[in-house]
Amino acid sequence: MNHERLIQIIHAYGTHSDRWPEEERNAAIKQLQTDPEAQKLLADLNIVDTALDKFGVPEMPQLSDKILGNLPQRLWIDRCLEWLLPSVDELLAYFWRPVLAASLPLVAGLLLGSNLFTVEVTESWEDEIVLIALDETRLGEFDE
Repeated sequence: MNHERLIQIIHAYGTHSDRWPEEERNAAIKQLQTDPEAQKLLADLNIVDTALDKFGVPEMPQLSDKILGNLPQRLWIDRCLEWLLPSVDELLAYFWRPVLAASLPLVAGLLLGSNLFTVEVTESWEDEIVLIALDETRLGEFDE
């Protein structure tokens, strides 16, 4: 144990020797007995350690509720998208994304097919009259 290591221990673990690392505690106490500069530092920092030990953190039982209440609310569309497209680190993503990729052409085809217009046949009475006139069964049966 040397002077620099003792100073490091005091700064890192405080002035109470019971907080020092066990494997270095006995050597540090022996070094402290023979090192007047370390004794002065220990006396100066003991005031700070005592003040910090007396300081108590006030208990705030509703703090977690306040923090959770301040979180931004996620919209339902965000939750749906997260369900449909899970993050990469989830195991479900490795199975769900190929299914989604395979079904996209099917969905695109359904959407295109439902939006395409069919060719409307306009009624032409002239065509009907010509077809009736050309009907062989009616030839010659026109009686007045």
